[in-house]
Amino acid sequence: MAGTSDGMLRDLALEAARAGAAAIEETRRAGALSVDSKGSPNDLVTSADRASEQAIIERIRAARPDDALLGEETGEHPGRSGVRWLIDPLDGTTNFVHGRRDWAVAVAAEADGEVLAGAIVRPAFGEWAAADERGTVGSMGAPAVSGARRLDRALICVGVTFDPDLREETLGLLVALLPHVRDFRRAGSASTELFTVATGALDAYVGVQTSPWDLGAGWALVRGAGGRCVHTRTAGGRAAHVAGAPAVAEALVPLVERHPG
Repeated sequence: MAGTSDGMLRDLALEAARAGAAAIEETRRAGALSVDSKGSPNDLVTSADRASEQAIIERIRAARPDDALLGEETGEHPGRSGVRWLIDPLDGTTNFVHGRRDWAVAVAAEADGEVLAGAIVRPAFGEWAAADERGTVGSMGAPAVSGARRLDRALICVGVTFDPDLREETLGLLVALLPHVRDFRRAGSASTELFTVATGALDAYVGVQTSPWDLGAGWALVRGAGGRCVHTRTAGGRAAHVAGAPAVAEALVPLVERHPG
């Protein structure tokens, strides 16, 4: 498949993510930021999210008009090349609205359900990273997952969903995992959390029923940085996702799979 193994996808993912970040900054500088909710009252979307997604789509379409896209805000855009782009134009919108810095723009490319390349830009920190099958590159050099080998000394993240039907179950998983780990952190942005796993400052990420656009780019980064990424299910049948330092991820998977939620 043309352009899937020569670095083009990785480069384009990074270019598109940077275009999205620039659109967010332009929206903010123009004083045109509006805030709405979708689904849950706590699940926010802003005019910056929408401007970022539009900029990302335009950049990808200009380079690869036959590719499909799946954006958080605009949904499915069909294509015929076999490549589909996963777009999270502003992951961590609640953080962004509250003036916090933990938000990111994430873009990934997949084919046949396998992530081929991805990029995450964290504008508030001036950080970025991009990955494909050759590995991961970034603003701080080549990221690498931590060398953690013991779960009881691991610092992990468990993503907490906005879905009120799943929120209690997700928190229950966190409670179940806490006795087995050193501690946990939560940024409120899956892309940010996976970026932090890829750069070694967090040992593992666990998500439940996480959307494809939340996972795609971070999955590419963690895998390219030498980590292990596993899609599995809890005992209750929920889709679960574990990514981290190989030994830590391996130890977490059976615990997640035994969780009744």
